[in-house]
Amino acid sequence: MEVNGDPDDFYPIYKKLGKNDEIKKHVDRTINLLKNDKIHGMHLKLSKVPKYYKTLHDIGTYYKVVLPENWRLIYGILSINEQKMALLIELFDHKKYDKRFGFKKR
Repeated sequence: MEVNGDPDDFYPIYKKLGKNDEIKKHVDRTINLLKNDKIHGMHLKLSKVPKYYKTLHDIGTYYKVVLPENWRLIYGILSINEQKMALLIELFDHKKYDKRFGFKKR
């Protein structure tokens, strides 16, 4: 399937990662799996998906990939003209992930 990234929430962070960065290697692995039509990561219940994503992307199926150093990758699968596409939505550290998903510190 085709794989694209959000220009605001994915690409700026992804481009800052070094060529040999472990996080980048894992993201690249996920991209290759998706290109070969293999879903990777944990399915997120739509009720748990932040309104921010639903408003911007209007995707019905979202996934989370746990990366090294407690980073997270959020992506969605959508269908355009019966063609499946993966959209890499956001790449962030755990602190920003918690904030985006509304989790509070204990």
